[in-house]
Amino acid sequence: MLAGTWRNRDGGAVIRFLVSWSCRAAIPLLGAVVLMGTCDQERIIGLNQRIHHDDFEYRVTQFSVTDTIGSGANRQRAAGRFYIVDFEVENLARRVNHEWDNSIAYIVDETGKKFENLPAAQAVLNAVHPFNFSSRYRTPPGATENTRLVFDIPAACTHPYLLVRGDLLMGDVLDAKAFARTKVKLF
Repeated sequence: MLAGTWRNRDGGAVIRFLVSWSCRAAIPLLGAVVLMGTCDQERIIGLNQRIHHDDFEYRVTQFSVTDTIGSGANRQRAAGRFYIVDFEVENLARRVNHEWDNSIAYIVDETGKKFENLPAAQAVLNAVHPFNFSSRYRTPPGATENTRLVFDIPAACTHPYLLVRGDLLMGDVLDAKAFARTKVKLF
């Protein structure tokens, strides 16, 4: 048995508690069972639906597919097809900046093969259609930032999905890092 009193700063008793050892052991066990049950569940969402990651939310607002970016000497041709993804980051935190870069998202095909963002293609796209391209971002509390990500995906790929990456943060513990298993449908 564990018994005690939780006191406030002035020394007054706030709560008296009595917890058996079996109850204290059951709480972590129950938490582990809940986490194991949710760890493999994949979630597929569409455009303008949010991916929640701790105090941050991500969303794909639109995407387009093209064979080339730019013109003249700066023209780049895709090996497959360029997927240009308009990506939004919203910082819902009250005090913490959200630092992120263009590797925050990647695309997987129907077999699970990964495709990374192409910063050189982003720079060419920014020269033609400016979108405030940067290699690193620092989104302040309460702010929203947007970028365009560029991926070169094989033409044979018919079911690409965008995923985000990030560290497990305090707000992700209860949903077992669900943001990393949420896929945005790009078809």
